[in-house]
Amino acid sequence: MRRSGLTLLETMVALVILGLVVVGFLAVFQGSTRLARDSERWSEAVAYAEDAMEAVKLDPRELLAPARVELRGGFERSVETRAWGGAGGDDSVRLVTVVVTLPDGG
Repeated sequence: MRRSGLTLLETMVALVILGLVVVGFLAVFQGSTRLARDSERWSEAVAYAEDAMEAVKLDPRELLAPARVELRGGFERSVETRAWGGAGGDDSVRLVTVVVTLPDGG
């Protein structure tokens, strides 16, 4: 005699499989959210660095500004300059290094 319908065991197995699939999707969602947040922060850091480099190109007196600056969102930016050795001894050519530190130290 065949009975139609689901047994308790079949229902439990289906729920376990469904639970595993849901947990997998949640892990992927959490990872993609973290990656999106990190990429946004990296983009902001690059924008801060580009801003400092462009400011120095437009007005070299910007090199006289404080070496380390605290920025919005917990970022820090430092600008370091030194004479560039590849200029044949010409001290007017400078190497400018811009370092942007992320709020969590990255």
